[in-house]
Amino acid sequence: MEPNSKHVPQLSGGSKSGSDTAGLATMWSRARVKHILNSKGYIIGRCIGSGSYSKVYQTFYRPPRLESGPGHSIACKLIDRRRTSKEYERLMPRETVAMLALSHPHIVSVMSIQEYGPFVCVFMDYCRYGDLLQYIQMRKRISERRSRMFFRQLVEAVHYMHEQGFCHRDIKCENVLLASPSYLKLTDFSFAKKCSDPKGAVSQLSETYCGSIAYTAPEVLKGIPYDPKAHDMWSLGCVLFIMVSGTMPFDESNIAVTIGHQERKQYGYPSDMTLNPTIMDLIDRLIEPDVSLRATVSQVANDPWVLG
Repeated sequence: MEPNSKHVPQLSGGSKSGSDTAGLATMWSRARVKHILNSKGYIIGRCIGSGSYSKVYQTFYRPPRLESGPGHSIACKLIDRRRTSKEYERLMPRETVAMLALSHPHIVSVMSIQEYGPFVCVFMDYCRYGDLLQYIQMRKRISERRSRMFFRQLVEAVHYMHEQGFCHRDIKCENVLLASPSYLKLTDFSFAKKCSDPKGAVSQLSETYCGSIAYTAPEVLKGIPYDPKAHDMWSLGCVLFIMVSGTMPFDESNIAVTIGHQERKQYGYPSDMTLNPTIMDLIDRLIEPDVSLRATVSQVANDPWVLG
């Protein structure tokens, strides 16, 4: 594997398939997988993120034929399928399809996916500056100029996804990574799926609850079939709100109360800030409970404030 190469990555097998019996699966460990990867030129470094089923490591890749020299810095997401839920197992093939199908400057690139027993290793871009939420928390809030720059990049990524017939369904600040202080990439396609034909076709309605409550549209929280692309747009509005205000638009502690506030558009900005009315108008069109009135990604991409 040559990191950042342009070839289409393929799912490759290790010593055992993911369908091993439970007895064989117990023979596998993270240490064993790391040892195998090391022999293939992957030097697994420090853990830079973790979830219920996986850990992400900073990794250095140096082809085995090169005995010395610096390795190329990438990220390795190591998923232990013994810990995954049935729902995650169901969605995992969709995530793989999305990761391999999408190629855009503002979407994290996947170089290869490899399986070793119950472990799945996903090798992808390493974004050394952390995620957008960490960036905001360090600064309280982001200036209008930088918010526009970040938001424009994120809209370009989502516009590309929707044009290709994919939806993300879990857009949030934690899933936006910074490759540099001024360059972001959308990541984590655990809930992504093919939802329409390319080039603006009507989306197939989804029924699976996806995402984090703080970024989730009311129709999703209510458990009714929903347009997944419209759900992405609501989430984009929440991300923009958080960037410019440093606060969440809705309290997520009580879902029933949250839905009521969403449907009545009861959200407010901190009293110590003065915000450009054009940003407030854009957020209002995104955090719109009426799906038929909610802004589409094409409309947002051509918004005067986004274009700057």
